[in-house]
Amino acid sequence: MLPNQNLNLMKLYASLHGVCGLAEGYSDTTVQFFKTLEQAKEHKARLLALLMKEEHEEIITHTDGTQDIIVMNDLESEHEILKIIEVNPLWDIDKPDPANSNVREWLMWNQMDTEVMYDGEYLPTDMGCIKEATDAMHGTTESMPMDEWADFVGGIYYRGEAMLDADDVCIHFFRVPKSDTL
Repeated sequence: MLPNQNLNLMKLYASLHGVCGLAEGYSDTTVQFFKTLEQAKEHKARLLALLMKEEHEEIITHTDGTQDIIVMNDLESEHEILKIIEVNPLWDIDKPDPANSNVREWLMWNQMDTEVMYDGEYLPTDMGCIKEATDAMHGTTESMPMDEWADFVGGIYYRGEAMLDADDVCIHFFRVPKSDTL
């Protein structure tokens, strides 16, 4: 039996703001989590209003209101993305269970492809993030210095967010909060 099977699982919404690809500022990608889609859309709308005050060429918007790409300078590939991602934590229920409180799940953002990994359906635990990182590094031509690897692992276990940044790999990891903390 899966954890929380037949229980009322909580759905969260992640509001992501970042640049597309590896343009300047790619390491500044941020995520904020909300309990309702309306709250996430309000947050995204506030960010969009702030970005509209800057000079830009065009805005590409999804019809459902969950994604905007703001083209600041197309020739320089300066694009920013605002995206709402539905997140279904497996280890979070409407009645907090002490057994689940120590299991943390993570949303992964592939910076290179400008997309959430696994469509947000798979949310690895702490150790799953380490496995995902080692799998992503397998096949790259670059080794990662130990201090950078230690910083990544420290981000997973102590800071609540981390970024794996190496040759042709850039993945942001954001800890999904428990719904009772929102």
